[in-house]
Amino acid sequence: MELQQHLGHPHPLVFHPEMNHQSEETICCFGCKRKGKGPNFSCSECGFFLHKGCAEAPIEIQHHPFHRDHPLILRQLSSIEEQGGDYCKVCHCYIGEQFSYCCSSCKIAFHLKCSLLQRDTSGNFIEILHRTHQHPLLLMDNQNFLLKYRECFGCSTELVNDSYGCFDCNIFFHKKCVELPIKISHPYHRKHQLILESDFRFCNLCQVSHSGLFYRCSICNLDFHSECLPPSVIKDKKHHEHPFTLLLRPNSFTCDACDTQGDNVSYICSTCNIQVHKDCISLPRFIRLTLHRHPLSRNFFLSIHFHDSRTWDCRICYKKINMEHGSYCCSRPNCEFVIHVKCAISWENKFWYDITELENPDEFKELDESGNLIFRVLRETKVGDNVVAAEIIHSSHDQHSLTFNDEINDNKHCNGCIMPISSSFYYCSCCDFFLHKACAELPRRTLLWFPQSSFRLLTDGIFKCWLCDYDCSGFSYKTANGLVVCLRCATTPHNFTYQAKEPHYLFYDAENVSNCSACGRRRDRKGSYICKDCNFVLNSGCVTLPKTARHNFDEHPLKLVYEDNNDYPLHHWCDICEKERDSKFWFYHCKVCDNAMHPKCILGEYPFIKLGSKYKYKGHPHPLSFIQKIDYHPLCEKCREPCQDLSLECEEHGCNFVGHWKCLRVFSEVYSYHH
Repeated sequence: MELQQHLGHPHPLVFHPEMNHQSEETICCFGCKRKGKGPNFSCSECGFFLHKGCAEAPIEIQHHPFHRDHPLILRQLSSIEEQGGDYCKVCHCYIGEQFSYCCSSCKIAFHLKCSLLQRDTSGNFIEILHRTHQHPLLLMDNQNFLLKYRECFGCSTELVNDSYGCFDCNIFFHKKCVELPIKISHPYHRKHQLILESDFRFCNLCQVSHSGLFYRCSICNLDFHSECLPPSVIKDKKHHEHPFTLLLRPNSFTCDACDTQGDNVSYICSTCNIQVHKDCISLPRFIRLTLHRHPLSRNFFLSIHFHDSRTWDCRICYKKINMEHGSYCCSRPNCEFVIHVKCAISWENKFWYDITELENPDEFKELDESGNLIFRVLRETKVGDNVVAAEIIHSSHDQHSLTFNDEINDNKHCNGCIMPISSSFYYCSCCDFFLHKACAELPRRTLLWFPQSSFRLLTDGIFKCWLCDYDCSGFSYKTANGLVVCLRCATTPHNFTYQAKEPHYLFYDAENVSNCSACGRRRDRKGSYICKDCNFVLNSGCVTLPKTARHNFDEHPLKLVYEDNNDYPLHHWCDICEKERDSKFWFYHCKVCDNAMHPKCILGEYPFIKLGSKYKYKGHPHPLSFIQKIDYHPLCEKCREPCQDLSLECEEHGCNFVGHWKCLRVFSEVYSYHH
């Protein structure tokens, strides 16, 4: 089928009943500038493309509801400015390079999609009169530009399906809201009938005032928003096998699904003998979250699921779970993971733990990390009863092999996590390159407990960790949309026991804004690790502080101390910066010399950027490396001050470029410095 010379197009257009999936994302209709979907006409010679509806749009429209005085003429791009202006008279958006309907007499124009309203079998525009509005309401399909980003006047929710609208008043209604009955009898108010009206009213059910459709009893002077009146019966077999029946009682109740209080309106399932909120009826039966690798199933009574009387803590908030009310628990046998329903449906938690609904637990697929390692074993050896790789080639350092060593060497730092070598490790005999055994064995792709579905391991680059906010070198995990975390944060679990002055069982609370017990600082976002049993709090930066450290100021290893019990006031000073220390906060201490120092004075402003790391700065043609000048301090290329702290120096022989990292990082175009 061919359509010859549509609106002066020089080539024939060929009809296609369907669009292939690849073209849907790359081709836009020349008529409405929307993605190519469904039946269409296209030109094989020049790529001209039109939706079937746009291609078959009438050349002229008489008595259009938007402009009844004159006919509207379909025009191509070349005629828009001379015939009707640049902006649509209806939605007030720019028309640009697309078709429009124009009135040459009045010099006005309308988008093609704004103009194509639905018609009846006789070809007339579909208009209705409604008792809540003084003007006729026009039926519009959900593709109309007018409905974009608008809300229904009746129920204040987004317009996603076919709707009715009044162009003069700029008011729109869902089709289902317009079709509400004018008079109803409802069990919530049995005395009199309720009449549908439209106004600004206070709802006697939700206790909120707003404009919209509401049902009114003029005799009792009662008003109910139309969306607040609960239906008598709800059947939702997707989420529960039995129907729920409305129960109206003037008292409070505890919801069997979410274990929170409700008032007046509830629904009961007489078969299961449960009473729930209306919104809890649609709770998903199965969910998945990044915090746990198995699917979770909804249970109304936890005691029946586990067949015992033990008490359980929610694995998100670590508060007790009521055994007689709802929860989500692991659907796998012998797995004792349980969370509150209210924690599962929290918007904050949905972001942090990537909580999503599953239609069926069988659709849950775990990430396969087998064959996902980034090293190759050259030689094995036996250490105790275990066989370990004695020599490997690692993708982060493939120019030389790495040799296994199980002697602790805290003078060196791991090139992966940038922490002191505190356990068995691999080292390069040719270079100053070290990797903890645990860092070397990290998978290429993995799931972490915080947001996003999958993280990919990167083994080079300079970046800012999304969680602890430190600038870092070394290994990181990154998502497809750019979220980057350092290895210290990536390998710190959601919940664990932290050994400070006494052991604390910590878990991550995304909403916590308390002051950190280690440094006293407060985080206004991203939460903190908190103790389930006391007020002990650690932010993500302090929870990964090394237990031991070294500094040129003292020749001995320095130990992280959690409280200063020395009451002598002159003892509460930092021996490096000579400023006062708060005895409540953590510090590094040398037991031999009795030196006490702030963590920041020991670790520096950028403790997790390893000296010698490479960096490609866009403002300089040569590669740069991180240095800390000791003997002399050249001037920074940006601020012209001496480079006394962490700096970058050009590796090119004869090039004297040098600059503070704090200066050069400001001029970087992005906040994640991977290259």
